[in-house]
Amino acid sequence: MIITIGRQLGSGGREIGKKLSEALNMAYYDKELIEIAAKESGMSRKLFEEADECTRKAFPGSFFGTRFPLFGEGTMAYSGLSNELLFKIQSDVIRKLADVQPCVFIGRCADYVLRDRKDCLNVFVSANDEDRINRIISYGNGEIPVEKARYLIENVDKKRAAFYNYYTNKTWGKASSYHICLNSSVFGVDGIVALLEEMRKIIM
Repeated sequence: MIITIGRQLGSGGREIGKKLSEALNMAYYDKELIEIAAKESGMSRKLFEEADECTRKAFPGSFFGTRFPLFGEGTMAYSGLSNELLFKIQSDVIRKLADVQPCVFIGRCADYVLRDRKDCLNVFVSANDEDRINRIISYGNGEIPVEKARYLIENVDKKRAAFYNYYTNKTWGKASSYHICLNSSVFGVDGIVALLEEMRKIIM
């Protein structure tokens, strides 16, 4: 069984994925995908971090199309690498991991990447703006101003939507793009984890 989770910033989607993976004894992959993709491809992790959930088609720079060392001995990267290539590499990693064991994937178009599998449950988690703002402030131990939290919500969600829409030809956050959409302000993080546990039993 594979569970993919798309999420609004501050909705608790990452926390839900982590708790769900622990409850169901499933592997959990979020930022870890960047590390694995960089290791398997031999490319710099920095390249994948810069391309993560963005839609720029190439990295700018005076060395466009040439080879140069970047962040670390023995690591070579290419300026001008298309995001499509980096997306393909990360997608291959997602498919390989899904073939090995049950997994929970956070974001990165995993629902689309694994669209041909019949054992996927694709989830999108949203929340009310006030709860999202409070959660983001809590991430910064209370040091993030409300206006900064609002800015992050708008900016990050805009990038996630652009990334998802570009690579999937679907609409980020739209109910028809997923099997189920849940609001953590209504059900709570633990409530959604419990719901998905039960749904997994029904599907399997």
